[in-house]
Amino acid sequence: MKKYDVIIAGAGPAGLVTALHLLQLRPQLSGCVAAIERARHPRPKVCAGGLIPRVITTLRALGVSVQVPAVRVFAGSAVTEVGGINLEPSSDPLCTIIRRDEFDAMLLEHAQAAGLEIIDNTRVLAVRADKYKVGVETTQGSFESRVLVGADGSGSRVRTSVFGQGKHNLGRALIVELPVPDRQAEGFKDGYRFNFNCVAAGVRGYCWSFPCLISGEPHLNLGIYDQSPGGARAVMMSELLRQLHVAFPELNSSRVHGVRLRIKSFPIRWYDPSDRYTHGRVILAGDAAGVDPLMGEGISYALEHGRLAGAAIARYLDGDHTALDAYGLKLHQGMIGRKLKRLAFAARRFYGPHHRFYFRLARSSSRLQRIAVDWYNGARGLDEMSITRAALRFLLHGSL
Repeated sequence: MKKYDVIIAGAGPAGLVTALHLLQLRPQLSGCVAAIERARHPRPKVCAGGLIPRVITTLRALGVSVQVPAVRVFAGSAVTEVGGINLEPSSDPLCTIIRRDEFDAMLLEHAQAAGLEIIDNTRVLAVRADKYKVGVETTQGSFESRVLVGADGSGSRVRTSVFGQGKHNLGRALIVELPVPDRQAEGFKDGYRFNFNCVAAGVRGYCWSFPCLISGEPHLNLGIYDQSPGGARAVMMSELLRQLHVAFPELNSSRVHGVRLRIKSFPIRWYDPSDRYTHGRVILAGDAAGVDPLMGEGISYALEHGRLAGAAIARYLDGDHTALDAYGLKLHQGMIGRKLKRLAFAARRFYGPHHRFYFRLARSSSRLQRIAVDWYNGARGLDEMSITRAALRFLLHGSL
């Protein structure tokens, strides 16, 4: 049985940033922190790959720049039942679209340079924790650590083993990647598109279209997110796919041009304020803990969780036995928890029975739209403030 001070299940953004931040704070832990990854980087990852400005800010604080192929988006539009919304182009990117296999491999390089050991092609099978240690059974044998981080995604085996099988907040998404014809390649980066018409069909979510580069070639990442968990009253997958085709008719034309499209699906666990994120020496981070209920965005929360987890583990290993519990409280009561609760509030309105009223409200003011988008993106730290303070700062910034 190999022993480490810290084992991280999952080598995605949450797990890798946890390791990177911890090793930056405590470089003496080099070689004593391991990440268990079920595949080998660069591994394919089903994800829209959008990095909002909050992500870029967090990476810079860690000394990491985005050094992978990317498409920067400066404008956006949305279609709703009560009319369209067009967001005027901004001077700073609204979003940076990357490929997760490349992005995650880049983060791994930084974490390994700091002293992370990677145990890849290995699956976590079970977790046994007591007050002295955590045992992790895997397909490559047994491991032991003082702290275990469950950063192994929405279907987290760590979460299931230690915290139970809660599926009430497990939504889903479908994704398809469509090549962009040469004649349209120049304009494919004009902006991202959202379509909320599927809400009228019972989908608690939206359809999206993001420009992206796959092996250097322009593509559109098209998808649909449904917040509703599976079950008897869930929208059928066939209906989700139909709504995606209705939102983006270019999917239908692909059949004419002989393009074979591969539909990919994946779960999205969204934030629930009743969830626990700490149990003894085991903590959860990233998708395993829960992401934005409104839009399903998870990368920014993965990085914030990782930053907080790394700091908490450093204090715990120094002898502060309250540090891990404090981490769990921060995820609920700190900036991240406050933001996620507001997004959950918005999701209940925009995806509820009175959604038309709230979409009309969203269309009522272009300035309100810009405030909302900048707050959501974490531009200029607006998401760290109350809504009122964020609006006042935005208005002041605009007048200046």
